[in-house]
Amino acid sequence: MAESLNPFEETDYIESEIQNTSTEEPVISEVHVTPESTEVSWDAIATKLLKDNYILTALELHTELVESGRELPRLRDYFSNPGNFERTKEDTPSPTLPRTSSVQTFDSLDFARYSDDGERQVDERVAVLEFELRKAQETIKSLRATLTREAENEIVSPDTEKHLAGGICVEDSIKPLEQRALNFLVNEYLLLNDNKITSVTFSEENEEQDFEDWDDVGLNIPRPPDLLHLFRDYGNHIMPTKETQEVACEADLEDEDFQERQQDWQLIREQMESKICELEDQVQMIAQENDVLSQQVSILKMSPLKNTQLNHSTPVGHKVEPTKTSPSTHNNQPMSDGHDDSQPITDPNVEDVSGQSDSMNLDASAITQNHVGEDTDGDVHSGGDNCAAYSDRVDGVGQQSEDGDASLTENVIDRKMSPAFRKALQDLAFHVSRDNRIVAEMSKMSEGEGVVSMLGRCLPHIVPNVLLAKREELIPLILCTAMLHSDSKERDRLLNILFNLIKKPDDEQRQIILTGCIAFAQHVGPTRLETELLPQCWEQISHKYVERRLLVAEACGALASYLSHEIRSSLLMSMLTQMLRDDKDDDVREAVIKSLGLLTGFICDTDKFAQGSELLKIGLRDSSEKVQQATLHVFLPSFAAWAYELGRLEHELLHSVLRDLEEIVKGALTIQKTTNSTTLPLDESRFLILLKELTELLPFQFVSVLESGPFIKHLESSVEGVEDIDMSRFPMSNCPLSDLSVILGGKQELSTLVHLYSEHLSQEWFEPWEQLNWVVNNLLARILEVTMGVGLSMQKVVNALCKYVFRLCRTFGKTFTDKKVKPKFEELVILPEEQLDHQVNLGHTAITTCVVPVYAVGVLTSFSTEEDRKQLEEFLTQVLCTLAFCQAPLDSLKATFLELSSSEDNHELLLTVLWCGVVHTSAPVRATSAILFELLIQNLNDTFISTRVVPALVTLANDPEISVRISTIPSLGAIIEHVSIREVLDRVYMQLQTFFDDPVYREQHVVHVELIRTMAHVGPNTEPKFRDEFILPRLAAMAMANNNVTNETKKMDIAMQLFEAYSAMSCCFINDQLIQEAMLPGLRCLRQDMAVIAPDHEEVVASMVREYESKMEGARPGDRNLSFAQSPGAQLGSAADDMKSRVMSRIKDTTSKANISNIFTRRK
Repeated sequence: MAESLNPFEETDYIESEIQNTSTEEPVISEVHVTPESTEVSWDAIATKLLKDNYILTALELHTELVESGRELPRLRDYFSNPGNFERTKEDTPSPTLPRTSSVQTFDSLDFARYSDDGERQVDERVAVLEFELRKAQETIKSLRATLTREAENEIVSPDTEKHLAGGICVEDSIKPLEQRALNFLVNEYLLLNDNKITSVTFSEENEEQDFEDWDDVGLNIPRPPDLLHLFRDYGNHIMPTKETQEVACEADLEDEDFQERQQDWQLIREQMESKICELEDQVQMIAQENDVLSQQVSILKMSPLKNTQLNHSTPVGHKVEPTKTSPSTHNNQPMSDGHDDSQPITDPNVEDVSGQSDSMNLDASAITQNHVGEDTDGDVHSGGDNCAAYSDRVDGVGQQSEDGDASLTENVIDRKMSPAFRKALQDLAFHVSRDNRIVAEMSKMSEGEGVVSMLGRCLPHIVPNVLLAKREELIPLILCTAMLHSDSKERDRLLNILFNLIKKPDDEQRQIILTGCIAFAQHVGPTRLETELLPQCWEQISHKYVERRLLVAEACGALASYLSHEIRSSLLMSMLTQMLRDDKDDDVREAVIKSLGLLTGFICDTDKFAQGSELLKIGLRDSSEKVQQATLHVFLPSFAAWAYELGRLEHELLHSVLRDLEEIVKGALTIQKTTNSTTLPLDESRFLILLKELTELLPFQFVSVLESGPFIKHLESSVEGVEDIDMSRFPMSNCPLSDLSVILGGKQELSTLVHLYSEHLSQEWFEPWEQLNWVVNNLLARILEVTMGVGLSMQKVVNALCKYVFRLCRTFGKTFTDKKVKPKFEELVILPEEQLDHQVNLGHTAITTCVVPVYAVGVLTSFSTEEDRKQLEEFLTQVLCTLAFCQAPLDSLKATFLELSSSEDNHELLLTVLWCGVVHTSAPVRATSAILFELLIQNLNDTFISTRVVPALVTLANDPEISVRISTIPSLGAIIEHVSIREVLDRVYMQLQTFFDDPVYREQHVVHVELIRTMAHVGPNTEPKFRDEFILPRLAAMAMANNNVTNETKKMDIAMQLFEAYSAMSCCFINDQLIQEAMLPGLRCLRQDMAVIAPDHEEVVASMVREYESKMEGARPGDRNLSFAQSPGAQLGSAADDMKSRVMSRIKDTTSKANISNIFTRRK
């Protein structure tokens, strides 16, 4: 039976081989036949197996002996000889089992070391063959498993069954496979129930079965459940009743499907057999070559006494080409690891080599000479390890000899030279220092040590010798070595080199290092990352160089997703907290904030929410603007997403921000009442940061409203058919993390939710929900309270509030704005007429607070529909008239006009509102309109100014009411300051000249004060001709006239305005003639008034007089008239020369005069 299943049909060759080997000398084995023992030796067992052609059994025995270190030479030689497995044309494959590839020769796997030449080619061939053999083995195993399963599912004849009561049938005899499986399960059940003695007895009764391994039951058979599970599962199955009847049929049990499957199976088996044959033929060819080389190497290893018959006809060192005895020469053959040099060669084949043919002797002789000559000429030795490397290369066995000289003597077999002389000759000719590290490293190459170990030793010596600008080229090498090195100390050393590789890594170099750290983290996992890489970061946390600390801060964020939850919450959070609190550099703190944002995106410990909130406040209160921006655009969105996930967005995060805003405003109001100050001492920067924080949280708040609404139950049915929403309806996000589509996961999700939200709110009555009510009743109400308390003195605060409410309305939509936001504001700004005068005069209404600009700019202009614009126009007209009638401060209306005039879309609307005031029947309304024109002029284009503003101002300047005419003076001054159209300027000059020269205004003290204030404001910014010919002479005339005023109040009003005007004019260039004719006379008159009414200002005026007088005295009398005629540009040039000479005179005393002549050159 064994012979019929044997895939190798070489019976005659094997028997002859065994007969030949029977005459050989007995081999010393692990088991001996002694007189005292009747045990059979392993060698005898091997001989019997080979003789009876049990090849597979012999192969398994050989494998186990090799693994246990007791290799038998007989089995090794048999399986190393490919001739034992050659096939002939008469050989036919087994009809039941294809040839197996498990008997591949073992020496063929390692014979790549027998030659230095052609090593790579043979390695590649062997690798390919090994792969194909492995695939063939897998196929054979699969076939065996299939046969096992078919044996298990063998059809049982009805004649072999006994029918029991209940319709259950049982077989007469149990199958072996079933018996072994049941035995295994029974033994397992006994062991699980502590019936160990019974289990031992049961095992002894079934000695042929291994109860430790299920594979002993059957190949590739899945293991069934234990007996208890099988028993419990039995009741769940219902045995179908079988209806039987006797029929007559032909005794042909094979159906067509079975025959087709058998044919397909036979075809597949034949294909696999042919493939195995091809692979085995290739292995045999290579094995034959290897056998020849093995014999030649054995010749080389023979001692000089046993090889005296090998005569060398060529001197040592001369290379002779060997005679080809195989398809491949010895130069390109790989060599396998042979026996250790210290072990005796017991292979009997070696002694028979001397009896071979002359050609074989010649070939061996040539090979010996060739090897000796190559190594003698080519290698460099220095004794010790170097000699060992030399010996390894000559022997070709990959083992380092302990005595280099002995190995050298062993190989040079035809010289009688003493080892001491040879060593001295070698050291003298090729002397290399024993302490040379590079030589030592090269000597270790022959030990078979891996590249990673060598890199681990060499990189610390390579890095210091690489240019600083190119050290980043080493980063991949360092990281790869650190990933793969087996020694933890070496890995720590390499990672330390990585973080200290570049003294001050720039942005690009840090990105390279961080990319490598991420690759390291992906490869090694969180455990090694925590124990190896994080300690390197911790060591650099307080480094003196900013770039190193930046690297640590960025690394903490980059590695956050690869660490365990515990390390993120503890060590990583602690490192970043320490750097944020202690580091003095703005860039480092900015990087820390960004890393905190990344860490917050992966942290899972809810106990760290409070610590994260505190770090968020620290980042927002930082003195550096870049740190604040990083906090707003990275850390805050990440923390807000976490807060929303935990359900703490509204009641914790948003609530804390609103509480801080309220505390700032209440504190400022308290201080204002205590000090009786007219302005609110508000912490403007802190207020603006908190408002920006609220702005960044708006998208998350809107997402919370969307995903919690009652309409969410219709989400699945509304996904299809919803068009993509126009993203322009939402305000542009300040950073990608605040984008609504990014937060929700896509534009389609956002479109669906917004569509459902809008439909729900568009109903006449809709069901509210908690998050929406919180926005209306909590957020909006508290924002209105803050808005009423901040005042109007800080334009940035007003602008920030307007923008926040605008973004809120745009985010939540027009329906929400119309139904929820507008009613909240209208409750404050619209008062009953019977309470209007009293409440406005007392300042207790929102119409005089910041609510007016916030409502007008933030709410009514948020969607810019025709209805909204009409409502805005009516609201502004109403506020204008109300404030004018009640004589209330115009600060709220002015702030509104300033905010609205910044957009060109609102200019037409504002001019329409003001024109309604110009033509109003009430003088206070017309006067208020004239004042508000001043705020628009700097933002209007020339067309509007020439066609709409100037005609309106000229009309008001000729108004019957003098209060209206006076109100136009500041607006006329604004035109002079910002407009360059000649026709417009001429009309304004004429109107101002009328105010100065008309006798009607000669006794109008209010007109004079307003004119001087306006001239002081526009003087430095107007054209020089108007200033020199109009403003300065009239200021001097009014100063002289003020000396004669007897009313102290009027005198002081005029004098203080003149003081402001002359202070502003002193910054302008004025020629000497104007100084003498206008400036000095006016200042002297002003000094006389100041000496009486404001002595504290007299000294300032006196210093101005002395300065101008000294300037006049400094000019030469002969050139004074010439200086009057000089152009301003020429005088500016002379002044610059004087300044240069004075600066150079001061520099003369300095010790260092390098590049003094270049300090006035223009910087490029």
